[in-house]
Amino acid sequence: MIEKQELADGIRFAGRRAFAALENVPDFDRQLAHEWTTADAFRHIAAGAGALPGFYDRLGTGELDAFTGDAAAAGNSQTISRMAELSREQLGAMILEGSEASAAFVETLDDEDLASPIALGDYRMPKAELVAQIWIHHQIAHAYEASYRWPL
Repeated sequence: MIEKQELADGIRFAGRRAFAALENVPDFDRQLAHEWTTADAFRHIAAGAGALPGFYDRLGTGELDAFTGDAAAAGNSQTISRMAELSREQLGAMILEGSEASAAFVETLDDEDLASPIALGDYRMPKAELVAQIWIHHQIAHAYEASYRWPL
């Protein structure tokens, strides 16, 4: 299982990498392989970067059990639309500040609670691993998707 400090460091790292991708991507309105643009992907990253405290407290309560892919897509669409007027600089600040807030929150958590198993959809893993999936892997995956331009 990922250790608490590794998790916090990873969240900070993911935020810095997303920020770097945001700063360096040339075409902010490029259409991605699905309905989002590059800007939409960074809006999504920015919206989630600092959301860990509110999410974590819902783990294991049953509240997230009924959350579907369609509900996630609808929520993402609403959030992206609400953030449409934010500048790159504002999104970058949200990513860095949010990642720091989420990492700092992780550092306050109890090791035993982080190690406790959680079931969420098909996932069966310690809470810390689920957090890593969303606040590290997910952030980096969207930053990569939004910024890669192959062939270079």
